[in-house]
Amino acid sequence: VRVPLTSVGTRSNRNQKSMAHALGKIDDILKKITIDTNTKNKNLLKFYSHPICPFAHRAWLTLAAKNIPHEFMQCNLRDKEEFFKHAYAKALGADPNSLGKVPIIETVDGQLIAESLPIARYLDYAYGDESKYGPPLLPSDPYQRVAVELLVDFFGSSAWIKHHYGTLMECDPKKSAAMVAEWKKSWQQLNDRLSTFSESGTYLGGTRLSLFEVAAFPFFERLVVIEYYAKLAIYSKWMDEFPRIKDWYATVSKIEAIQKIAQKPQFLIDGYKSYRQRGEEKYRKEQLQ
Repeated sequence: VRVPLTSVGTRSNRNQKSMAHALGKIDDILKKITIDTNTKNKNLLKFYSHPICPFAHRAWLTLAAKNIPHEFMQCNLRDKEEFFKHAYAKALGADPNSLGKVPIIETVDGQLIAESLPIARYLDYAYGDESKYGPPLLPSDPYQRVAVELLVDFFGSSAWIKHHYGTLMECDPKKSAAMVAEWKKSWQQLNDRLSTFSESGTYLGGTRLSLFEVAAFPFFERLVVIEYYAKLAIYSKWMDEFPRIKDWYATVSKIEAIQKIAQKPQFLIDGYKSYRQRGEEKYRKEQLQ
């Protein structure tokens, strides 16, 4: 599969080598989950994405979990390519104020769709043959289905993602401590809600993935970034405080689809460096006031 590489423009040779090294690792991952073809992938779903993005990771995880054949179209999130901007502008759900966001899928019929969870729901419905694509992310049981949707909604509306990025970027010790305290309230709520169907395993029990795992796990994988920059023992002490989350995370981390598209910690740490730098610059300015 031909994967468009991110342009490095006029950066220094050192940065070019670093980027090339990172992209080489990404290419190794992509080779495992994309399908080669001699017809330029005209009959494959196209997936516009970048491995750094947790929202795009949701759609990627859905593709991996259901073993949906696709072509990975890597997009530069800073210097957006024309093919990326063109696809986004035509996509259902696109933000008219943005030149391009990932993820986007282009179906085999040429239909373009944006936004991570709508894409996951579309793929779950469009590729619903369990004999080919496995169990659905949204269960057929009405009660379970509603429960999964409610937990997905909780994760999106509880300020979890806001606190995720806020904790990464907040360098004022007092403000950071206050934010962590608020964030842990959401951790406690999630810890309690995860026991609705089982005291161990995924939300639905065992190793069955649901739309909740698709929505949440990409952010749990990226907690390594917050551990590194904010010096918080999230995977150890925090997990011990919330044992149901700890068991959930341990179970989900071992699932094949999760492992197939997992990113190396250093790649994530390097990729989010600019977020922490912006937080540090903001803190320096505040101290001068």
